[in-house]
Amino acid sequence: MNIDTTGIEELIMTIMTAIANLDLKSLDLDFLGEILTKIAPIWNPIWAAITDLLREYIGL
Repeated sequence: MNIDTTGIEELIMTIMTAIANLDLKSLDLDFLGEILTKIAPIWNPIWAAITDLLREYIGL
């Protein structure tokens, strides 16, 4: 059986090239602080419960 994987190989190379050429300094991430502030009241109790479960059952 001969399967042509040229298309998927080109897709992988395109994605890897885009990641390699990404300039992180040019990304505008100022909005992240506002988003994190908004989800903190939801996320913090969930994370605290997960931490408690891990401590109780795994001993972390």
